Amino acid sequence: MNLKQYKLYRVITIVILGMSISVSITLENYYLPIILVIIGMAAMYYLRKQLRTTEVMADERDYKLAGGAARYTISIYGLIGTFGIFILMALSGGKEDFVYVLSQYLAFSICFLFLLNVVVFKYLSRRK
Repeated sequence: MNLKQYKLYRVITIVILGMSISVSITLENYYLPIILVIIGMAAMYYLRKQLRTTEVMADERDYKLAGGAARYTISIYGLIGTFGIFILMALSGGKEDFVYVLSQYLAFSICFLFLLNVVVFKYLSRRK
């Protein structure tokens, strides 16, 4: 498989995956998307293994840009999410209100993202 075919099959896989997940959510089947994502990941892995190319797919600059983009994305998500947490808490009617629970969910998701970032960073720094 050449690079052009690889890119085409990758787009086809993504479109089919997106349509399948949309249909399953519309039908209120919330477990099927998990299975579909795993199948999609396996298909992408298989496509990557079938690719026979001598071209450079990514170089050091790409990885450096990806690291910078990830750092800025996490920072921006944390900042916007923090404002969102306090706005939702201010708008809630109390600790039993759904908006308050939503603000707590947002707070824990931000904390989890930051902790995951630290763990992955430590793992990658020790690996090298």
